[in-house]
Amino acid sequence: MANVPPDMMANGRQPDPHFDETEQLYRRFSRDCLDGEEIAIAAVELPDMSVIRQKYGSPEWLLLEDEFANWGVLYFLVRDIPPKQAIWHDGVIRFVLEPTHVPFKHNYPHAEVWLFRDNMRVCREKSNLDLLDPDFHLRWRECIVFASKVAVHPTQGKE
Repeated sequence: MANVPPDMMANGRQPDPHFDETEQLYRRFSRDCLDGEEIAIAAVELPDMSVIRQKYGSPEWLLLEDEFANWGVLYFLVRDIPPKQAIWHDGVIRFVLEPTHVPFKHNYPHAEVWLFRDNMRVCREKSNLDLLDPDFHLRWRECIVFASKVAVHPTQGKE
């Protein structure tokens, strides 16, 4: 990674599980995911969507690596997820989305949006992506994109 700002380093800090509902969560996206001010659904994903927290970082930090220098950054609020609230799909499948602080040594602000189905975490590591209903996945991504705004516009140049 390029020059990492000192505040980005974990330096022994533990994860902070507390998210204010008005905290912004930042996610980088390639310029082909932006049409005017409209962000494409491809800019967000489930499960385990990687973001950084406003409380501990700056959106520009997502663009420090050369390969992402021309990308943009979007943001949405924690309350847009909505965290820790059951979302019923087809009236029978219970999903819960939860922002989780998952700091790295060189990226303390790193967090992920975790997904639970009937209290079981759905994630790539567990090879249980079949629990993620495609209709729910699409609907949630549309909701987040609709709530998102551009924090940093992508620039022209080599992708």
